Amino acid sequence: MKDNIQLEAQKRTIKGKEVAVLRKEGLLPAAIFGINGNLNISLNKKVFLKIFEKSQYTSIIEIKLKDETHNVLTSEIQVHPVTNEVLNVTFHEVSLTEKVNTDVPIELIGEAPAIKTYNGILIHSIQEIEIEALPKNIPQSIDIDISGLIDIGDSILVKDIQLPEGVELVSKEEDDLDVAIVTISPPTEESVEEDVEISPEDVEIINEKKEDKSEEE
Repeated sequence: MKDNIQLEAQKRTIKGKEVAVLRKEGLLPAAIFGINGNLNISLNKKVFLKIFEKSQYTSIIEIKLKDETHNVLTSEIQVHPVTNEVLNVTFHEVSLTEKVNTDVPIELIGEAPAIKTYNGILIHSIQEIEIEALPKNIPQSIDIDISGLIDIGDSILVKDIQLPEGVELVSKEEDDLDVAIVTISPPTEESVEEDVEISPEDVEIINEKKEDKSEEE
């Protein structure tokens, strides 16, 4: 089970363009889409960004207000299109006793022998997978060992994933389970320029043509 991640916050009454005042104070406007209603809050921006490096979108954060606690998953982070500055964050409140559906990133570990042996190309087709689990059982990522990809054409399918205990795939359709997450494709053909040997006779002919042309001019 993951360690509890806690984050202090305050209820927020300021909305719209007025939240610019909060940002100048180092605060980040946020919202919780709650089980019993929605709530506007503000929190320390630096503290949140540090916590998010660990929690990402898959770990429960305990947001502590003055008189209440909300267990949430980070849902969306809005950033400025030019400066990339974090402007707002949205959380989704969850019940610790009810399973939730969420997307979890896929991380490839190990090395595929086919890449070195046959100059194969690793095609990583699926970057994340939708799973169902209790909030505190949601893994940070699904690790897939690619060291078994030995030959060209070898693949790892969705149905080959080894999930942690208490975690299930949302889709159990055969068509979805047979989709390749990673595949070793053959190397692309590279055009190789051949060295052309020029004989002395060829050089003379070329020179003759240049001389003839200069005489005509």
